[in-house]
Amino acid sequence: MLPAVRVTPLAYESLGVRGMCTLLETKEVGILADAGVAMGPRFRLMPHPIEYKARAKAREKIEAAARTAKVTTISHYHNDHHTPNFEDPVWLGSTPENAERIYRNKIILAKDFRSKINVAQRRRGWLFSQSVEEIAKEFEIADGQTYTYGRSTVQFWSPVPHGESDSELGWVIPFSIESKGEKVLYAPDVQGPVVEETLQLILKEKPDTLIIGGPPTYLQGFKVGDEFINAARHNMKRIAEKIPIFVVDHHLLRDPMWSKFLDPIREVAAKAGNKVITAAELLGENPAPLEGERKKLYESEVPSKEFLKWAKLPKEKQKSVPPPL
Repeated sequence: MLPAVRVTPLAYESLGVRGMCTLLETKEVGILADAGVAMGPRFRLMPHPIEYKARAKAREKIEAAARTAKVTTISHYHNDHHTPNFEDPVWLGSTPENAERIYRNKIILAKDFRSKINVAQRRRGWLFSQSVEEIAKEFEIADGQTYTYGRSTVQFWSPVPHGESDSELGWVIPFSIESKGEKVLYAPDVQGPVVEETLQLILKEKPDTLIIGGPPTYLQGFKVGDEFINAARHNMKRIAEKIPIFVVDHHLLRDPMWSKFLDPIREVAAKAGNKVITAAELLGENPAPLEGERKKLYESEVPSKEFLKWAKLPKEKQKSVPPPL
């Protein structure tokens, strides 16, 4: 028997790229959540060619999903959570044409770019709204709003912190989709959650499946303190006790030790008859978090001379020359 809400991860760290793009489908509506993908600098190395190929594959999957989805959502305006309408061959793999194929004729349910937002995202959100004005079917501010599509209900939260309460990274709007008594909660970039209020909101929802962005343990001791990570771990254990399917991915899987971090949380879930998995595992695949393995990739599969030459180009030059794969 098919689930009432079908969940298909498209772009996640466990699938080799940065992002949390997910296709959520019920009988009445298809929702493409956070239709973006990105890569980032790591270990003073440019992304490996294998990572660029994973990004290209993710872009193809996102565009294919956009052809079937009626609605797209934007939880916040970081570039791995939406597709901007400019060309970036280095980090995003985005083009104006790519953005148009994703957002044309869509109902876009997006975070408010005027309140509960930092300066960079306010500008980015305004630019995005202008870019889709002529191509989207609708562009709506979704903060705290509820939408009904037949027997499916989509409910957006008011903004919650992107990580800590005083985070400079701003706020995000999670949402739930419910159909025939089955509920999926999509909560990107809450980083655990680390905030108690966000945890309580999650537990109050009582979803059958929770999709969440885990804590950025790869930044521990640099941008993130032990107290942050310990709070996230504690809160994740509390979730694992209560929610049947707990999908953890994104920032956490940039850490080569991500699986070790999840082990005690998985143990708690197993005792309660629940499970904690990555987005890749939800698809029945083995996790392939390429960014955290970038050093090993460069050692085991040495890139071509042409690629290594490109990787040493000045940043401005790289923007005009796609990586030779």
